Amino acid sequence: MLNDSIRVFLTVVEKKSFSKAAKALFLTQPAVSFQIQMLEEYYGTRLFDRVSRNIILTEAGHLLLKYANEMNRLQAELEREMQDMTSSIKGKLRIGASTTIGEYIAPYILGSFKNMYPDVELSLEVANSEDIEAAIHDTTLDIGLIEGPMVGKDLESIPFLTDHLQLVTSTNHPWANVDTISVFELDKYPFISREKGSGTRVEMEQHLKKAGFSANNLNIIMELGSSSAIKAAVESNLGISILSKWAVQDKVASGMLHSINLKEIDFNRTFQIIYHKKKFKTQASEEFLRFLKSDEIENVVTPR
Repeated sequence: MLNDSIRVFLTVVEKKSFSKAAKALFLTQPAVSFQIQMLEEYYGTRLFDRVSRNIILTEAGHLLLKYANEMNRLQAELEREMQDMTSSIKGKLRIGASTTIGEYIAPYILGSFKNMYPDVELSLEVANSEDIEAAIHDTTLDIGLIEGPMVGKDLESIPFLTDHLQLVTSTNHPWANVDTISVFELDKYPFISREKGSGTRVEMEQHLKKAGFSANNLNIIMELGSSSAIKAAVESNLGISILSKWAVQDKVASGMLHSINLKEIDFNRTFQIIYHKKKFKTQASEEFLRFLKSDEIENVVTPR
């Protein structure tokens, strides 16, 4: 029971919110509050100060966080040594993926890995690249798959899949029959962008800058939190956008969207695998990393 409360405590710390922790754990908010109350009664002290709508760790909360992280590390080490003895791969693996990868690539990867190692319990958290990197840094996730360049300290980064960003329009757009345009024409029509913190947005802005075109010149009419939402908006002819080839290949192949190349620059990028350098790696996490780096991964993620 105490282990469950510790897990809830760590999730509340990570999400900085009881309601967000409840959503992540598939619990009700009263259930999360009850688990925290149990911990506070057990240790006889408050773990959080509630200030307006914010929650802040008390001194006792910081102390519990230190030992809770160490307990997680020891649990992972115990699982690793037990697995070495039994030559089986099992345990929990918490994967984080930025939005595009989480929507269009990670499900294929996790499904294939689960088929190979059915005793590994997999969970997937999908958020923008910035949030996934923060969760890896806080060690609340084991392995992250992100779109944007990594900036955090104490993190290891390994190149993953290659991607190509594509300009897309609706089939009713004036550019629907155009194969190539200049980046300097992008300000002619309304533009639909990913939200700030998105790896796709960061990469797009950096590539446009290299081509000599500032993203500030785009006529951004809306910012949306997922590629799926942007595709629907573009398909409805609300604007144009630049998205990952993985996100648009289905709509382009079916003729629902039109893709266009940009003259001045090749919008290629490489997705990244990230993990914390100092976090103990279980046998399951090491096997998952090996799988991600294998030659077979391209076939796994390509829809047939």
